[in-house]
Amino acid sequence: MFEEPRMLSEADFGVEEKFIPELVEEPRRNRNVFDEIQETGHDEDFIPAITDEFCPTDAPAGSPAKVQVLAERVRKGLPLWHPEDRVSYNGFIGASGRFHD
Repeated sequence: MFEEPRMLSEADFGVEEKFIPELVEEPRRNRNVFDEIQETGHDEDFIPAITDEFCPTDAPAGSPAKVQVLAERVRKGLPLWHPEDRVSYNGFIGASGRFHD
């Protein structure tokens, strides 16, 4: 009777499998785009992290609140724009009229 064919392994050649941590390099991840530019001189390979901190804002475009949210996202290495951020002024109640001295 013939044996069923099988794939050869390193064990068939007397080679022990060893894990050598020095040869395994984890991909480097900079905390934010500024760290990436400082380290590499460019931001071409920077990938923002999506964490639990990445949540939408209802702040209107151009407002100090929106600018603050965007700045914080950059500092944390998050994507700049959230798909659920406010995109219009619908339903927004703001100040109107002229200011007097």
